[in-house]
Amino acid sequence: MKSFVRVLLCLSLSVFAIRAVSPAKTPNATAKTAQKKETGQKADAKTLLHDARKATAAMIKNARSDTVLDPKKPKNKPFWKSVHLVAKNLKMAETGLASKSNDFFKGIADAREAEEQLKVDWQLTDSKNKKVIENGKKLGHALAILRTDFSKEAERKKKGGDLTAQEKAQFEKIKGQQKDLLAKIKKLEGEAKKDKALEKGLAELKKQANHILKEPATVDAYIATLYLLDVQIGLIRGYEYYVDKDWRADWVVLENIEKTYETNYTEWETSVSYDWTEVNTSVDIYEGEDVDVTESVSEEEINSEDSYAENESFDMSEAEEEEVATEEDTDEEVASDDEDSMEDASDDEGEDVSDDAGDDSGGDDSGDDGGD
Repeated sequence: MKSFVRVLLCLSLSVFAIRAVSPAKTPNATAKTAQKKETGQKADAKTLLHDARKATAAMIKNARSDTVLDPKKPKNKPFWKSVHLVAKNLKMAETGLASKSNDFFKGIADAREAEEQLKVDWQLTDSKNKKVIENGKKLGHALAILRTDFSKEAERKKKGGDLTAQEKAQFEKIKGQQKDLLAKIKKLEGEAKKDKALEKGLAELKKQANHILKEPATVDAYIATLYLLDVQIGLIRGYEYYVDKDWRADWVVLENIEKTYETNYTEWETSVSYDWTEVNTSVDIYEGEDVDVTESVSEEEINSEDSYAENESFDMSEAEEEEVATEEDTDEEVASDDEDSMEDASDDEGEDVSDDAGDDSGGDDSGDDGGD
């Protein structure tokens, strides 16, 4: 059962567009997920973390050799800033795993958010580098498995039972924040009508918020929501670079909402125990979750590329941010879903991430716009 649940979660976490639909209304999608085949490969936390670092190094190595991805070009800097965050947080996770500290969980969760941000910011570049895309997807697979199998959320889900008083209160806070988010999105939608890419991002954020508001007060739904918030935070941070100067202040409000959530989440995470023997358990790798980097990347190269991503400056001036946002407005490729995207092939197979969620067609929820 644990492996089956992880398949559902990984499919949802590894994609840009979360499909929040009811299994009762989509028997074909449910059957397709249930038939996900094992590859015969297994991996524990240490192996998957190394896979993630290797995929990141391979991605950086190929990106650095691509002149189109020159980190000095303003429109490439958001991508490189995301890469920096991924590398930084994977190193934190590695240190945390070695010391069996909460840095392991924080590093993986933050890397997962940064990887989602990276997929959004990749669309701003003009690169069609297949190797960068391939390794970016493998990074996403490794992080999704780490997040859904080797986390305090996974441990809490395994324990089962009813939500604690603290968890119920936290869930209500999250739902309150989602209502605030919907209110801000409603205002931003009018400003983003001429920006197809940003309009797409706002629609996804709106769908996620409405989905969370419909979740029942159960452990499965609560844990699924925590996973979904990884994606939501990554989207908010990634789309920051799409926002025009005149209404950037409105976007900052969205970022403040997710910062408040992270503060509340830390309170829950520090209160939950973890059985560290779990990190030595090997879990199945399913088809579509490939984490093996095919090209040769030595340990020396992994450390070298990590060092580059962590120490190189990708800071953007206000003028550069404005230039990127303005150029993005008229770039049709940024908003398109094509083979040059880092979105996974499993995008169309994802389904509801909780076992007991109600119907959610992904459309607008007339009662949950939040108002102004």
